[in-house]
Amino acid sequence: MSERWLWTQKEDIGPSPRWGHAMAYEDARQRVVLFGGWGGVVVGALGDTWEWDGSAWTQIADMGPPGCYRSSMTYDVSRQCAVLFGGLVLRGQWELVGDTWEWNGTEWTQIADTGPSKRQRPTMVFDRSRECLVLFGGFSGNLPLLGDTWEWDNDAGWVKRQDMGPRDIYYPTMASTGEHTILFGTQGGAATGQTWEWDGRLWTQRQGMGPPGRYAHDLEYDSQRDRVVLFGGELAVSAGKALLGDTWELAIIEQ
Repeated sequence: MSERWLWTQKEDIGPSPRWGHAMAYEDARQRVVLFGGWGGVVVGALGDTWEWDGSAWTQIADMGPPGCYRSSMTYDVSRQCAVLFGGLVLRGQWELVGDTWEWNGTEWTQIADTGPSKRQRPTMVFDRSRECLVLFGGFSGNLPLLGDTWEWDNDAGWVKRQDMGPRDIYYPTMASTGEHTILFGTQGGAATGQTWEWDGRLWTQRQGMGPPGRYAHDLEYDSQRDRVVLFGGELAVSAGKALLGDTWELAIIEQ
């Protein structure tokens, strides 16, 4: 049986234009949660929290982790909380952090400050078949881009699993549908982003068309509507570099 993959733009209003924000879908409350990001030189690093219900965005908090961007967030189904890791914060000067926070639908709590090295824009997803968080890659400020893989164990905390992985994808993002683990990202200044699938052993490129190539966007799966949701970022092509506030969805259609 073949599949047809189709992106559709759903909205262009909601959170202010930004890049480097983090998103996660909360199964228990059936909402996509968005935190922080960089709103430009005048606005700076954002510390607001928003929800997407499939039709509109609503701001739900403005307190929690310090304003930061280029962090990563995913939902831990086993503990029913969204987990945020890493990024850039301003503490007198810009610095990388390796803090881990969780959002329980009401408030933010810091749960760890050790584990993966300090970094910006790793990608993180909850592996439903193995019931654990998986964190991949990111950027420590030195090339090449990081390619290590970590998992969150509820008893031991962060555990390093692998040093190898995809290369040369700037600001990759992952989402898990249960059947598919999807990565969207851009190599260099390409005009179109790339959509990849991870099967637990190999990466396969599934789509070279869809949203424009971009950096510092985010991606999450809405299980109630069986759609992968993408929001925002910054255009990758130098000729048209700009902050984005667009929302896209990916449908994986069995044929």
